[in-house]
Amino acid sequence: MSTTSMHPISTEEKAFWTDIRKQFYLHDHVTYLQGGSVGPSAKPAIEKTIELLRKLESDPLQMEESDVLGPLVEESREKLAAFVGTTADRIALVLNTTMGMNIPGQGLIWERGTEVLLSDQEYPAVRNLWEWVAERDGLTLNYISLPVPPDSPQDIVDAYAAGINEKTSILVFSHVYFTTGLVTPIKELTRLAHDHDCVAIIDGAHAVGMTPLNLSDVGCDFYTSSCHKWLLAPKGVGFLYMDAKYQNKVRPVIIGHNMHESESASRYDVNGTRDVTHHASLGTAIDFQSDIGWEEKIRPYCLGMAKYLKIQALERIRGSKLTIPMDIESSAFIVSFSIDGINLGKVCRYLWDDYKIEATANGANGMQFFRMSIHFYASYEDIDRFIKAVNEIIAKYDDVHIKEA
Repeated sequence: MSTTSMHPISTEEKAFWTDIRKQFYLHDHVTYLQGGSVGPSAKPAIEKTIELLRKLESDPLQMEESDVLGPLVEESREKLAAFVGTTADRIALVLNTTMGMNIPGQGLIWERGTEVLLSDQEYPAVRNLWEWVAERDGLTLNYISLPVPPDSPQDIVDAYAAGINEKTSILVFSHVYFTTGLVTPIKELTRLAHDHDCVAIIDGAHAVGMTPLNLSDVGCDFYTSSCHKWLLAPKGVGFLYMDAKYQNKVRPVIIGHNMHESESASRYDVNGTRDVTHHASLGTAIDFQSDIGWEEKIRPYCLGMAKYLKIQALERIRGSKLTIPMDIESSAFIVSFSIDGINLGKVCRYLWDDYKIEATANGANGMQFFRMSIHFYASYEDIDRFIKAVNEIIAKYDDVHIKEA
């Protein structure tokens, strides 16, 4: 039976989003549900990057020092700052979340014996950084376990609160967890950190372009994100927000022309000779979503598809269980769910080999689950295709079934 009639959008809306999909270079035969790893940049941003790159290569010395690329980079910084609710002087333009996290991690001086509190679901590169810093500087890492899924946002706050002791000086947490897509109450977690005189450092890799953000309201110390995921910027574009009180107190990770103190976080930008066309095109990527209507069109459409996927998974896939809350307060464009007795990693392989569906499986708390990324270049038909394919794979392939010992 066709599920088209179940889609909660009109024919006009479907046509609108079908046209928007044409603004991407994505293959028509590929169902792309993996934007959480890396998103496809839209044609306007890529074409702007190519245009600028051609100008740069036409006269590299003059263009690098001209009044073309520099102002565009600063315009991008301004637009990004407005998008995330802060001022441009608080934004450092870096390559990605990992680089942004390294700036306070390695750039601040930590006392020996300082304890870092973080969850068991932080991104591996983030964990590696803090393990390295802990070994170098004599810090202690304290990992807490997060519930999958939590019953309420307060469960996350309570989990961190239970892990704080008199030695805790740093709280590291994610705005949206890469494992399940859980959206956390970052303002409350920041308040918890500050109530205990701790530095609040937020991994926002998956949040920007997926969930509303006002950094001035959050009040955290540091917030870092990658713009190539949900903001659909060219690859190698990220940012670090730092509270003004840390300006010039953080040692630059890379020393170059940023030796002298500055009033702007741009002191911590990517340093040295580099291709700045990607950062110069960031503003075009932001304009692309703003022109469509991020708040009034993109976010409701994506939330609607995410809800639809949750309901379809529970109703149509036997043994499925959500590992993300149903409500939009704790979830956004990422949907995660497990299937009893099924090896989802193998299912993902068949999804690509047999159906050209890009999907991924993650794990936490001893569980394995799909992590499906739903952005506006996807469609309700893509979700139907995914659900149908999963059921067909489970029925067809014996090796995806986990055998009891």
